[in-house]
Amino acid sequence: MNKKTLIASLIIIVGILMITFFVRDWLVFYNCGAVEQCLVESSNYQNIAKFAVTAIMTVVVFFIGGNCLCKRDRNFLQAGFAMALCADFCLKIMHNYAHVLEHRSDYTLLGICFFMVVQALFIYRHTRTSDTDKSSPWILIIPFTVMFIANALHLFRIFEGPTVPIIATYAAFLICSLVVACKVPSKGYFPAKNARNIKRGMILFFCCDACVGISLATGDDHSVQEIVATVANNFVWYFYTPALILLGLSGYKRKE
Repeated sequence: MNKKTLIASLIIIVGILMITFFVRDWLVFYNCGAVEQCLVESSNYQNIAKFAVTAIMTVVVFFIGGNCLCKRDRNFLQAGFAMALCADFCLKIMHNYAHVLEHRSDYTLLGICFFMVVQALFIYRHTRTSDTDKSSPWILIIPFTVMFIANALHLFRIFEGPTVPIIATYAAFLICSLVVACKVPSKGYFPAKNARNIKRGMILFFCCDACVGISLATGDDHSVQEIVATVANNFVWYFYTPALILLGLSGYKRKE
């Protein structure tokens, strides 16, 4: 089996997994309604399948090898996907199955921190203008400023816990990464198809995290707030899976 066939096979597997867990999410919602405990207890397959998607796409990215646009681009992309794999391990595995550990909800915040690194790496990757460009993108000043201000407010006990500062900082990284990605096609450094994949992938990534933000606003069982949060949560991986596929394939050199 050559590399092209192997990659195509892995993408097909990802597509099948996406269909199965998307359908399963809605079946669980239909059976459980907006009852958080029931939703959690009925989501074992989805948790494993979703983590498997990230793992498979990470393998796809690490198979780039000599088919890369350049070595630095490959390194940025592989590092980004490795961090995404760590993030999803925290969010889908450790958070849901580390019952014997205290403070398992902290794995959610740790996962978000890993995603900050993902977006920082993507910003570096998508702002480059040449194979040898080693400049630091000025736009990173924005999320680091937000991080400084949010943590300063936390020290002065404006926020009771670390949740708000971490989410605010990640939101800044995400928005900056989206802005940078949308400008990639006009820069002319990446080949046209790769540039389109980057732009579309990051738009989907943003939609995914917008759904995550809505899903965090959970309420009481059967409440409208809980229903909206559950519906939003069901769409997270509907956007995230194709985002991973597009961003992963954006690192492959291909014929125009």
